[in-house]
Amino acid sequence: MKRSPAPPLPPPEVRRRLREAAALTQAQLAERVGVTPEAVGAWESGREAPRGRKRDAYAKLLGTLADASPARQPEPAQAQAQASVPVFVAVGAGAAETAPSPPALTPAQAFDALYEFGAPALVRQTYLLTGRRELARESVERAFQLAWEHWPEVARDRDPVGWVRATAYEYALSPWHRFRRRHRQPEPPPADPADRTLLNALLTLPPPHRRTLVLYDGVGLDLPETAAETEASTPAAAGRLMRAREAV
Repeated sequence: MKRSPAPPLPPPEVRRRLREAAALTQAQLAERVGVTPEAVGAWESGREAPRGRKRDAYAKLLGTLADASPARQPEPAQAQAQASVPVFVAVGAGAAETAPSPPALTPAQAFDALYEFGAPALVRQTYLLTGRRELARESVERAFQLAWEHWPEVARDRDPVGWVRATAYEYALSPWHRFRRRHRQPEPPPADPADRTLLNALLTLPPPHRRTLVLYDGVGLDLPETAAETEASTPAAAGRLMRAREAV
């Protein structure tokens, strides 16, 4: 007997907003799901992902909260489908910015600050790489989960956002995604014609060229940094950038 597909979960930041809109504390929501408040906090920050029956119960409860909201927001996939593809100058969280680092933070607080600072821009960047909204969110969430698992290393890194970005990009561009059933169907294109044209042009590029273009023109890395993140020599990165710009 086949098990029915697990109900979808919204991104971590949406989970928190749904709980707060229902005027529930983490402890109250945790009691309904049958977990600890700490688990709810980890799910809302992206440090951990719910699994098994707890995940199903959590997803069902979030769906109920969304339905009961008086000013219901569109579902994440619908909201993303209505949004325009961000222009390169807006993808943010690049080399020119530094994540906030208030003193005396616990590891969990520092991770949460990194997530709030970097996650939205990383989702937009990863969407430009893949053309798939769900995969973009999944890639960034997966990258932050790995960042938490390797937190001492990430916390010491000179560019924690860059660590997460590289991990998210690698996951998003993995060729095995093409074999997943949910990715065999095309997603709705961006509503704006200019954004649709830009995304279509990006997706015709080979993945290394696409990644180079997003890092250099979108994130704002310089050429040596772009080369290092794409594991290429600086001349090779310059060549990819030139060919990508010509194609786009």
